[in-house]
Amino acid sequence: MKILKNSARKLNNAITNRVIALHDQGYTHDFLPMQNQHFLCLQDSVDFDIADLNIKLIGEGFDHLTKTNKYIHTIETINGSKGLLVSDVNCCGDAILAN
Repeated sequence: MKILKNSARKLNNAITNRVIALHDQGYTHDFLPMQNQHFLCLQDSVDFDIADLNIKLIGEGFDHLTKTNKYIHTIETINGSKGLLVSDVNCCGDAILAN
């Protein structure tokens, strides 16, 4: 059981450490996927169409707390803002583009 707990901490820590490192690189905003291929910046409540964003999948890991895979995306907007989206879905895949 102790080994399982340590593995969970390591994987969750890996996701957290990656997000912190990206914050240090200037990816300070947080984004939320919305309907119709739009994303909301949570810091300033600006709604962006997917065409106005550069979204890259840069990492993934299994989150033992939620028992789901988490995909880490960087997002750069047309106005120069940089942020992150951590999601259960790969937003660079066909599933998000079909919505």
